[in-house]
Amino acid sequence: MRGLIQSLRYTLRVLLKSPGFTITAVLILGFGIGANTTIFSLIDAVIFNALPYPQPDRLVRILQPKGNTNYWAQVDYPDYLDIKASQRSLEDLAVQSWWFLDFAGQGTPQRLTAIFASPGLFSLSKLPFVLGRPFTEDEDKHNGPLVVVLSEALWRSRFNSDPSIIGKSLRLSGESFQVIGVCPRQVEDVSTPADDIIYVPVHVTELSGNDFQDRNGHYLSLFGRLKAGATLAEAQAELEIIQQNLVKQYPASNKGYGIKVVPVQENMVSSYSGVVWLLGGAVSCLLLISCANVANLLFARGLARRKEMLIRATLGASRASLLRQLFSETACLAGLGGLTGLLLAAWWIGLMKAISPDYLYRFGEVKLDTRALLFVFAFTALVSLLSGLLPALNLSRLSARLQDQGGRAGTTSQQRQRTQSALVAGQIALACLLLVGGGLFIRSFQNMQSLPLGFNPHHLLTADITVTNPNYANDQAKVRQLFEAVLEKVRALPGVTEAAMNQDMPFQWGFGELNAPFHVPGQPVAEPGKEPTFCSQDISSGYFQTMEMPLLLGRDFNSGDRPETQHVIIVDNALAQHFFPDENPVGKQIEYLWANNEGQKVWTIVGVVQNSRHNSPDHPLAPYQVFLPYSQRDDLYRALLLLRSEGDPTQLGSAVQRIVREVDPNQSVTQIMTLDDLVTNRSWTRELGVSLVSIFSAVALLLSAVGLYGVLAYSVSQRTREIGVRIALGAQSSGILKLVLWRGLKLVIVGSVAGMTLALMLVRFIESILYGISGDDPITLALAILVLGAVAVLACLFPALAAVKINPITALRE
Repeated sequence: MRGLIQSLRYTLRVLLKSPGFTITAVLILGFGIGANTTIFSLIDAVIFNALPYPQPDRLVRILQPKGNTNYWAQVDYPDYLDIKASQRSLEDLAVQSWWFLDFAGQGTPQRLTAIFASPGLFSLSKLPFVLGRPFTEDEDKHNGPLVVVLSEALWRSRFNSDPSIIGKSLRLSGESFQVIGVCPRQVEDVSTPADDIIYVPVHVTELSGNDFQDRNGHYLSLFGRLKAGATLAEAQAELEIIQQNLVKQYPASNKGYGIKVVPVQENMVSSYSGVVWLLGGAVSCLLLISCANVANLLFARGLARRKEMLIRATLGASRASLLRQLFSETACLAGLGGLTGLLLAAWWIGLMKAISPDYLYRFGEVKLDTRALLFVFAFTALVSLLSGLLPALNLSRLSARLQDQGGRAGTTSQQRQRTQSALVAGQIALACLLLVGGGLFIRSFQNMQSLPLGFNPHHLLTADITVTNPNYANDQAKVRQLFEAVLEKVRALPGVTEAAMNQDMPFQWGFGELNAPFHVPGQPVAEPGKEPTFCSQDISSGYFQTMEMPLLLGRDFNSGDRPETQHVIIVDNALAQHFFPDENPVGKQIEYLWANNEGQKVWTIVGVVQNSRHNSPDHPLAPYQVFLPYSQRDDLYRALLLLRSEGDPTQLGSAVQRIVREVDPNQSVTQIMTLDDLVTNRSWTRELGVSLVSIFSAVALLLSAVGLYGVLAYSVSQRTREIGVRIALGAQSSGILKLVLWRGLKLVIVGSVAGMTLALMLVRFIESILYGISGDDPITLALAILVLGAVAVLACLFPALAAVKINPITALRE
């Protein structure tokens, strides 16, 4: 133990004698270890961390996709019952949807997220209730009792963990619900993530006038748990047969729908797992570059310690003891780097959690836990080995040679030069790989951002007014009066230039996913399941002016468009050009073909508007978009209020809340935010990926340039006498410049070729997350080479200029 303490003290003294070297090495290793720890924690929490249930790998999500998309893949309640009765590979099934219910406690009504679920949702988790019980099958039937299960988070925060809450009544959206249970917090991982959650039977949707037994109601998420011994493939095969039978039995509602069984966790992270894996690959490259950089620093420092090693060897130190000492120094550096990395990772993780949108709730689970600490420990040991092994072996061998040569060595050995050159070439190759990957990702993101939206999202405030009170359920005139009164008042607010309403919120999950089939009278009728479809938006008059969307033909909706008048529609330019290429579409008609509709609805086109995009580019775009007048709807329940302002729209939030309370004191308003924020949130994971990959690529490029500079600078210092002799014999400055530059450029060429080869081999793994660009995009590849080449030339130029300035007389005297 005493010897170990003495060795540690000596190691610290040695490192403190060279503070510049020590600080540089610790910062390089700290950044690499910190970045890897952060991304490891992210991957571990988002992808690897199992859901908090018994046998979570057996939980599956059952999708009913239409066509090739999974975005609108929910099921209807009758299909759920048919699947449940026919299948044999799942031990339980459950459906859920979500909406809002207003809790009428003290003061202003509180908007709660209501999960409309079948009883099986709780049995799927296999977790005991905190209090009470789940609802039963008898309670989940038409006109069933109004019961509610509280989430643990809501029970603790809103009801102060009251153990006597069971049996009490809550006033939810004007109706009395009896509390029968409190479910554990973990159930929320399958249900919709939110702070204030309650669970009610599916039949509660009837309170708002919905028929939950309608076969056209594809709005329920279906979950299941595989039986012991059953596999995912077996469940998929069985459900495909059931789905085919459903299509035969109910072609009107099921034609064109497939079925797909996926693990729940995979389904939860599918939208951003590719970006997370890309970040994992990027930080791995960065760590290797950091290790190579520190190894080169140790090589250079080792040569400066030749005399020290000679003296210690002369005094009897064995090669093993020299290796032990050198490894202890490297381990100490790696330990300090690991500690620095841990501090950086803690800060980065906190920052990432603070800025991540609420819908990425798995990001909130990222933390520095025991596995992260073990990762740091293992990586610190690995870094110590990778960065210190070759320099330590080299320096211990050098000590023996110095003994034989009397303590003098004029030039570095060829073997050491080759090792250092290989490390630099490896750094350049990895930097090239990162530049290509980062360039592709950045250009992909630019392609997404540059797509025209068709409207102006700036200076727009949005507010959600969802009607959940049953007093409005059977009185559409009353709902319409509420919305029109609010709209009239907000239009009169100072600073508001335009205001309108839309029934859905653009750039939110689920917007525009339901594509309705239609037919143009007088044109060929498509086969069932192959009809053209459109995405519809229900809007008020003034919507196009508020969104700054040009109306190309016809008119806007007006006060004359009422439920009893002719049904009218405004179509986008894509639909107009496809179905009416050589004629004016205004005055033409469109038939709505949704199954089981009471008579096919027919709309008359009164206008054509510019094409627009109301969802993120990686979201399947509806072939056509149409707009229907709010005033002709017979199922109004929600209004997204949009206000265009002259200045900062966020200043209008409190005024909007005040106006809604004035119109109806029991009506809540939520999600007050700018449309810019909505647009940004949908691309947040990609933006995070672009930012981090760009930073990692820049750091990798800088470290590679520093490594190249260091090797060439040291080479020039070791060849000072040789260069001095060349100059004394008449060598021109250009020749000396070429001599040094060529050595550096050879490393750059070798590293670039290796890096580009690696890039072309690996880009196929990220092509699925690229948009509008291929993995072998020549512009990106060329830019990566140009940037790498420019930085490399600068790194080579400084040592080359130093070589040109060598004084031959001074060099020969050394």
